[in-house]
Amino acid sequence: MKLKTLVLSAMLAGAAFVTQAASAQQIQPTGPLATVSDGAGGFNAFFGDTFTAAQAGSTFTDIFTFNVATPFDAAGSVTSSYLNTPLTKDLLITGLNLYRYDPATNAIIGSAISGINNTGFGDNPTDSWSLEAFGLQSGSYALRIDGQVVGAGGGTFAGDFNISPVPEPATWGMLLAGLGIVGATMARRAPAMRKSQAKA
Repeated sequence: MKLKTLVLSAMLAGAAFVTQAASAQQIQPTGPLATVSDGAGGFNAFFGDTFTAAQAGSTFTDIFTFNVATPFDAAGSVTSSYLNTPLTKDLLITGLNLYRYDPATNAIIGSAISGINNTGFGDNPTDSWSLEAFGLQSGSYALRIDGQVVGAGGGTFAGDFNISPVPEPATWGMLLAGLGIVGATMARRAPAMRKSQAKA
């Protein structure tokens, strides 16, 4: 009886391990995000993809990776082209997400930051998505765009992405301390300045 219980426990533990391994999320990068320095410690980037009529009916996932060495804020947007062939939107964007990941294993770290679907109303509006995130940690990140080629004419999407570094808390502390010293110095000088102005 004890042996059966032991074997059953081992089988359940093994099944749980396999289920965990199968559900571990990973990314499969499309390529690195081509970035251009903004001259202030951040960067700007433009990205996109084009699909042909032969890809009609298929779904796609494009993943652009990048690294940031300091804490940062991020903002980006994606739009799809509108081609009318006939009276149909040719490219449908279904998701815009930002992930932190481990570049050695491609495993996703933490939760995704999801973009907002700003697509308008009416017949076949042009897709428009935006994403904002603040106070992110330094590290490796992936920008993911999901969609579907729904028309016969293929289609294109394009996006822009911007990174701005934010000071670490210690840097803020030093900055505030510096401002305090400047304020104290100015407060000490004020009476002397008033006296000199009164004499004049």
